[in-house]
Amino acid sequence: MEGIDIERGRIMKKTIVVVLYKQRVEESKTFITLKEVLFTNEQLLEQVELIIYDNSPVEQEVNFQLYNNVNMTYKHDERNLGIAEAYNFAWSIAKNNGSEWLLLFDHDTEITSEYLKQIINLNELDESIAGVVPKINSEHTMISPVYCNTLRPLQNERPVEGIQKLPVMAINSGSMIRVSFLNLIGGFNKDFPLDYLDHWLFYEIYAKGYKVFVLNVYLEHELSVMDYSRVSLDRYKSIIDSEINFYRNYKKDLYSSYRIQLAKRLLKQILTVKNKQIAKYTLSRLFSL
Repeated sequence: MEGIDIERGRIMKKTIVVVLYKQRVEESKTFITLKEVLFTNEQLLEQVELIIYDNSPVEQEVNFQLYNNVNMTYKHDERNLGIAEAYNFAWSIAKNNGSEWLLLFDHDTEITSEYLKQIINLNELDESIAGVVPKINSEHTMISPVYCNTLRPLQNERPVEGIQKLPVMAINSGSMIRVSFLNLIGGFNKDFPLDYLDHWLFYEIYAKGYKVFVLNVYLEHELSVMDYSRVSLDRYKSIIDSEINFYRNYKKDLYSSYRIQLAKRLLKQILTVKNKQIAKYTLSRLFSL
């Protein structure tokens, strides 16, 4: 890949966290592309700390001698408490090392040199900007960021690059969050250990009077569409519990519409989903609203 040109001026120190689950470090698409676009740039590496947070059941052996020019930490957590726990660990390190920004990644995001170049050269951003995000494509469709004034954002127009005055939501992976903002809100909400953490985070950005900056760069990401034939009941419970928590306690203006949508989802599940325990759980949660 092409090298990264660093513009003159102050470079803001950044902490990067990559969260793994049942994925070897050296086989992670995120880690592989980070090596290609970041690890060969000594000047840039001086301003970056990399954290590999591994939620896998078994700890890995990482040969740090291969990356002795990289300020890298490997943290294994067999409890698998989700991404909020991993992000909070990275946030604590970012505070201690004086980072101004925290970059969030899952293990299968393909990082491009153009994305990293734009991230690195974003110096002296206005203090009102709490998050910086790329445009995310999946199968030639832009899925992130989206405006968050509707339950079906993919059916509406998408934000363009620049400062977003209207509230938007972006997926976690690829997002860069200002550490001082995380200090203000007390880090990542453990009530959303995995699902809807991104919805909550970007809701908080605008609720606290901050804004998001969208980069003029695209990353590819596989859209995670719920497949009832593959999702376990426990996984489905996690999704719907977090979803209800978000709309009932945070995005309250859409709560009534959400209840209607959940009822429609239940009917679809009764008709089309073989695992009737999923529909049964949806029914129980619908009656609890």
